[in-house]
Amino acid sequence: METKERRVMIAMDGSKHSEYAFNWYLTTFRIPQDVVLLVHCIQRHDQFHAALGMSDVKTVCDILAQEEKEEESLKKHLEQKLTENKLTGSVKTGVGKPGELVVSTAQRENADVIICGCRGMGKVRWTLTGTVSDYIVHHSHVPVVVCRHPSHVQEIIGDRK
Repeated sequence: METKERRVMIAMDGSKHSEYAFNWYLTTFRIPQDVVLLVHCIQRHDQFHAALGMSDVKTVCDILAQEEKEEESLKKHLEQKLTENKLTGSVKTGVGKPGELVVSTAQRENADVIICGCRGMGKVRWTLTGTVSDYIVHHSHVPVVVCRHPSHVQEIIGDRK
């Protein structure tokens, strides 16, 4: 019996948490028919937004150029991960809010599942800001796998003792 192609989206932000989710996919979830879509959300940093309020155009341009250089470097790194691991797929990038970008890209690309990491922020910070993984879980139209980095799991267990 032939297995149909499965479209797996992995949210990647360059953190150890997204790296853990990617490695979890490789060792636990991967099947040969997978098409892997690595999604990265481009976010402008506080420095860029602060500089926009100034009249110094050169500073704004310099910050934007540096951020674009970092974004291109991460995109190349993600493309290399696909190649090194002999994965069929592509890297998708966009500008906006990470959770919204992941969910909308999953819909547009007909993803079958989304895999993401979890930073594991505390209850107070989560209550005030929410989390990307929480947004994805609550707004996705496909199953979502949230991978908690082992160091965060150990922190939770330690707190309960």
